[in-house]
Amino acid sequence: MGSVYENSVFAFSTGHFSNYRESKREVNTAKWTKVLLIVFAVSLVFALGGLCAVRIQYVSVSAQLSAQETNGTIMSRQLDKLTANFTTVRDHLHINELLMKELTANYSRVKEQLSISEETVRKLSRFNQSSGCAICAIHWTHSGEKCYYFSTVKMNWTQSRDHCVTKGGHLMIITSQAEQEFLTSNVKETHWIGLNDLDTEGRWLWVDNQPLSQTEEFWMKRENGVSEPDNWTKQHVDGEDCASLGHPDGETDFWTDAYCFEEKRFVCEAAAAV
Repeated sequence: MGSVYENSVFAFSTGHFSNYRESKREVNTAKWTKVLLIVFAVSLVFALGGLCAVRIQYVSVSAQLSAQETNGTIMSRQLDKLTANFTTVRDHLHINELLMKELTANYSRVKEQLSISEETVRKLSRFNQSSGCAICAIHWTHSGEKCYYFSTVKMNWTQSRDHCVTKGGHLMIITSQAEQEFLTSNVKETHWIGLNDLDTEGRWLWVDNQPLSQTEEFWMKRENGVSEPDNWTKQHVDGEDCASLGHPDGETDFWTDAYCFEEKRFVCEAAAAV
């Protein structure tokens, strides 16, 4: 009897425990189901959010690509336009180059013709308009009533004097301010003129033996009071007995005395034909 009671109690206890476990399992299952549903819902929200973000990015990228495509089209058109402009400019430059060559050739021809004309005028100016006779010889320059020859070679003073005589004239004699200015305007370096004191130191004579006029002389004046002529003997013991226009430094608007055996260019003069 007791054994039957114990078995009955055990059976009841076992059955009650099984029901409890079953009930608890159902509760846990419902709870996990809710959790899973919540997780699923959250995941779905994130997924939808991700899809929206991807969609937005896609639209943005599409817009950028479209803008770049549009810019590329515009740049392509501009490049085509620039290419066309370059071709046009290149063609114009080619035409201008041809024109420049033609103008250069024309300029050379005109220059040559002008040179011939100037030579003709120069030759004609040597002739007296009334008599038709030559005023000055070839290579001589006419001014006033005289003709002047500017040498292209260098000689000492004595050689220069003699050379002028062989050409029908004499070393230049300067008798006025106008003649001095004419001379200085036509030379760029020192030249012999026809003045010397070879016979008597300090007594300056022109090549026609006329003494130097004190009112028409153009000796260089120095600020220290030592002016030309100074008969400088430190370089040449024989001194300086021949007059020249200017000095080796290049200035030509005054006279200096110089060593007669120096070689310089010179100026000859002769009377113009009338």
